[in-house]
Amino acid sequence: MARMAWTEKRIERMHAEGYGAGSGSDYKPWIAVQDISSQGRSHRVWSPKTQRVHHFLSDVEYKLFLTCEWEQNVIDLREQFPLDRTLTQEIAGELRIAHPTYVGTRVMTVMTVDLLLTLRVHGEKRLLALNAKRDEEAEDAHSLGKLEIQRRYFAKLNIPHHLVYHLQLPGQKVRNLEWIRGAQLKPEEPEPYPGFFQSLCSRMANELAAASNSLLATPLASYAEQFDARHGLEVGTGLRVARMLMEQRVLMPDLAAPNLANSSLDTFVVTGSLGTLRAIGG
Repeated sequence: MARMAWTEKRIERMHAEGYGAGSGSDYKPWIAVQDISSQGRSHRVWSPKTQRVHHFLSDVEYKLFLTCEWEQNVIDLREQFPLDRTLTQEIAGELRIAHPTYVGTRVMTVMTVDLLLTLRVHGEKRLLALNAKRDEEAEDAHSLGKLEIQRRYFAKLNIPHHLVYHLQLPGQKVRNLEWIRGAQLKPEEPEPYPGFFQSLCSRMANELAAASNSLLATPLASYAEQFDARHGLEVGTGLRVARMLMEQRVLMPDLAAPNLANSSLDTFVVTGSLGTLRAIGG
């Protein structure tokens, strides 16, 4: 299916329909995966923190999102956040460079920042703007011109703005976060009965909080297999429950570890009280 051409009427309509507006579960990104071609792989990602699907146009955007979402002082993440065109055009004029236009048109682009984070710092909310790029884009004059417009844009708004290149992202941490996130209960995913996984999470949290020194020397995967056998569960359920506990911050992992499943239990920290699960973002 052909993508809709960018026109002033389309931009006006999108603003009216709330694209690029809202927060949390109500936010609608200015650009969705289906709207544009990307040089990397695109990703649609459900977030338990924001309770919505996020749209990322490249691997580097997606990996940056994973590292930011994990941080507990990050309380909201808005991707493909649109900038005010009046201000970006003013800045382009100051820089004496051409403002970006949509391909094949003279329509001024609504520029977007890859991620706009809302942070909670000492009880106050603060904003942080992030752009994610591959290292080779540092040599591209067109890309650098757009980034300079964005840098000055956020400076005028007193919002910190950082450029993150893909080689700066912690590769092992990202891989571990992907593995942890893969266990979360998906929206509308059926359970054997309501609260099935929550019950197992409470049971495992209690067991781990009371674990003996000998049990703590056991690799996580081995413990999970024993958990399955003791409770008559399908093979692999226990390891998924452990990953859920990591997502919920009850079982805190060393995200630099090369293989969390093979890590011994004593390398994890149990943070929740017995039977009490700590929600992500808390």
